[in-house]
Amino acid sequence: MSTFAAELSSRFVQNEKFRRALGHLQACGAASALPCSVVQPHGIPDQNAIGKMLYCASVFAQSGSELHISMAQTIAFNAMLISQESSVLERCATILTEIGNFPSLTYAEKRHSTKPSTLLGMIQRNIVEQLNTVEVAGSSITLTDYQRKVWDSLQEGRSLAISAPTSAGKSFLVIEHLCRDALALPHFVFVYIAPTRALLSEVHLKIKERLASDVTIRVTDIPTFEGVPRQIFVLTQERFKVLLSITSSPINFVVVDEAQNLSDGARGMILQDCIEQCYARDHKTHVVMLAPGAQGFANALESLGMPGIPEVSTTVSPVLQNRIVVSKTPALNQLEFKLLNAHGYSLIGTMPCKVGLDLVESKLAAVALELGSGGASLVYAKTPTEAASLAGSIALGLDDVADAGANELVEFIKGHIHHEYHLIGMVKKGVAFHYGQMPSLLREAIEAAFRAGIIKFLVCTTTLFQGINLPARNVFINTPAKGRGEKVMLDPALLWNFAGRAGRMGKDIVGNVFLIDYDAWSTQPMDTFYKFTIRSALSEFVTENATDVLTVLNKGKLDSRPGDERSRNATASAGMLVNKARQGDVTDYLIRVAPALDYFEFRDIQEAANRASEELLLPQHVIEGNWTLDLFALDRLMAHLVERLNDGTLDSVVPKSPSDLGRAAFSHYQEIFNILFRYIKGFDKNFGGYVARIAVKWMEGKPYPFILSYEIRSEKLRITKKRNQENLNLMADSNYRVKRIAEADPSKVIKKAFDTIEDVVRFQLVQMGKAYNDILIHIFNDNGLAHKVPEIFDFALALELGVSTNTGRAFLELGLSRIAASELQKLIPNSDLDISSARQKLLSFDPSPHKLSSVILAEIDKVRSTIAPVDTAVSG
Repeated sequence: MSTFAAELSSRFVQNEKFRRALGHLQACGAASALPCSVVQPHGIPDQNAIGKMLYCASVFAQSGSELHISMAQTIAFNAMLISQESSVLERCATILTEIGNFPSLTYAEKRHSTKPSTLLGMIQRNIVEQLNTVEVAGSSITLTDYQRKVWDSLQEGRSLAISAPTSAGKSFLVIEHLCRDALALPHFVFVYIAPTRALLSEVHLKIKERLASDVTIRVTDIPTFEGVPRQIFVLTQERFKVLLSITSSPINFVVVDEAQNLSDGARGMILQDCIEQCYARDHKTHVVMLAPGAQGFANALESLGMPGIPEVSTTVSPVLQNRIVVSKTPALNQLEFKLLNAHGYSLIGTMPCKVGLDLVESKLAAVALELGSGGASLVYAKTPTEAASLAGSIALGLDDVADAGANELVEFIKGHIHHEYHLIGMVKKGVAFHYGQMPSLLREAIEAAFRAGIIKFLVCTTTLFQGINLPARNVFINTPAKGRGEKVMLDPALLWNFAGRAGRMGKDIVGNVFLIDYDAWSTQPMDTFYKFTIRSALSEFVTENATDVLTVLNKGKLDSRPGDERSRNATASAGMLVNKARQGDVTDYLIRVAPALDYFEFRDIQEAANRASEELLLPQHVIEGNWTLDLFALDRLMAHLVERLNDGTLDSVVPKSPSDLGRAAFSHYQEIFNILFRYIKGFDKNFGGYVARIAVKWMEGKPYPFILSYEIRSEKLRITKKRNQENLNLMADSNYRVKRIAEADPSKVIKKAFDTIEDVVRFQLVQMGKAYNDILIHIFNDNGLAHKVPEIFDFALALELGVSTNTGRAFLELGLSRIAASELQKLIPNSDLDISSARQKLLSFDPSPHKLSSVILAEIDKVRSTIAPVDTAVSG
């Protein structure tokens, strides 16, 4: 780093002429990256002007300041976009070499055939490249300077906090580091924590593919501990909590992806508890935390009891991401483009439109259609319903796409979701929508189709804001809000994270973030870069809502609806403090996690937690494994089950496998679910009846078409009954005003079923079901009935996975989705395969006699390549 270069760079940045020249260069570069013809108010800079900017960039590159390095890269990228002169391209390549952005440099060299023309240039290029090159799975990969710094830090084997923009390639390095250790060590337990099922699936597959050469390493996303020496778990924090409750083994290496989720309410508290447990079991546990542009690691790690962990961070993205404000020109049917940069706006130009833009409701779809033809496009929608509607609007503006890949995806949706699902018509036109409650294989098939270019427009909710590797050329955003209405604002850092999807390191140097009518937004979060602030959700809630925590600890009622975020956070905070009180260290724990509490709040919470821990009859292991639920409610549930033991009716509500019950499975689980909802949630109605209708079929591994067709028929029958009742009312009273009852909408029924499966069956019932079984096990053991414990079916795990046989579970562990595992288990004449036997069946499986969709066949092939040694891998 040069002090002179840093001082000179600061002078450049403050110079008004430089700012104007930079704004002009950026605007021209942005115009050249637009997929349309833009009328620019000023011509592009001449070679002399570009030369001056490149001189400034060469100075910035030597400064060492991230701000200056970012500006050097911005100048080089924009110069490459607007000039094809060999001398300009070579100077740009030299600048990218100096700042160590080799992925973009390699892309530029391939596209423009640019090579250093001097011996000195070639020597510099080769030396710096060699310094940044590492071997990954037998191939040489050249890293950016930041990636190299992260890589070197990982090799030291210490815990680490890593922060960088979305496209910086940090998770790739951590996964490679984890896999190298796995291949080298004789015994270990590694855990990779991913906050969403979508990210979990992606990471799980990457690790399995990387470790395909060693089948002795267990790689699983199922929280069951096996007696093998080498295990890697890819889990959500909820699944990790379950794993920790069933084993006392130390965890050698923990990766926390999207670590900003420490701030995410009750889920953040679970994440904190899991990390604390690992560290308490073994202070040598290697913890690596990843976050996309974050601050506050030091304070968060203090709260976790892990001070002093080094941080490797950068704010420089390796690709150019243009923030382009798009608005309609008053009185003219044309779009105006302005580039949003550090100093305000730079006018890019205008473009006449082929379609009308006057309606606010259709403007986002219209703009996406006008500007999204130049590459893959992600479009933000606030809710799943809005995502489907917006995707439908975009599809209306397109002709059918004659694409074999689209036809394959359509057939998959018809065969494995439902033939009436409205997504089908959109896929035919290269459009899809994406949200968290969709089935995982459908979501992954859509993502794969988007990466392959089969899906051109993907409308998504915040599910894609975190972690998933799904870059695009264009990102469209027209609001800073989330959910219904415009009152609840997205965290600006989350919006920046989504904008970071624009551009693909190594495959492009530029991406466009289109901000529709940005000046009319209620807030302008894209003006300046926002980092995530990492903080402990537990610390924050206990400190700022001490009264709510005290209310729960004192068995009181909050003035909020049960189940809302405030209620969940208060319940979880209180539960954790009761857990610590039972362990005898609530005082020290409060001092660590809530040092800002005043004396009186500290004393009251401490006393209430100790009092609650003494009053509760729940055993400590039940509290420890289920503190996110209302512990007083669990205490009442345990009393009810003890009462049933005493009156001889407990056996009827001991969970059994659906396959053992036949038709009685529905009534069996209806009763169990109603008990759970009544005692834990406070619901008195027969909600368990509706849920059991879906949940039992889900546990049995029934395919989506079976479940969804039943729900659609039930809805049609319900509507027919209501109409018949209206006719009876009219016959009884000729003056009766008949209510209009709409036809059943299959897509709405499908969405409701998806929501029920993901939010109720696979989340709420899984949590409550685990607690229910834990309490049953305690009651049996406490009453001399330990022999009955094996009779308890683990319905919580069956609900989570969507299969109830060992064969289905084994196929899931090998990496198949539930849809594929459910289809395959029906073809295997053994429902009790272990992992080893299931692997052999899968490797030797001949699909030719069976009618399986191309999507499932492709998945089977992909999984087979990850479970066989490389030299004997079976191809499809």
